[in-house]
Amino acid sequence: MDFKTNAKCGGCSSKIIAGVKNRFPNAELELDLNSADKVLHVHGIPEDDEHAAQVEAAIAETGFKGSWVKR
Repeated sequence: MDFKTNAKCGGCSSKIIAGVKNRFPNAELELDLNSADKVLHVHGIPEDDEHAAQVEAAIAETGFKGSWVKR
């Protein structure tokens, strides 16, 4: 799953990844700060509305915004 975020730097990326990892410890995460939408790539969890909402909530708990980019 991909999530558009408002991350701006490596510190932001680290906080977001730590927050999502806290909820989904087995997920593989990568935040692409070079993309225009600062996309967080999440692999290893089901791609559905319920899990997307949980990832968005985990991002929000870190003080950032994230929205699922449905394909």
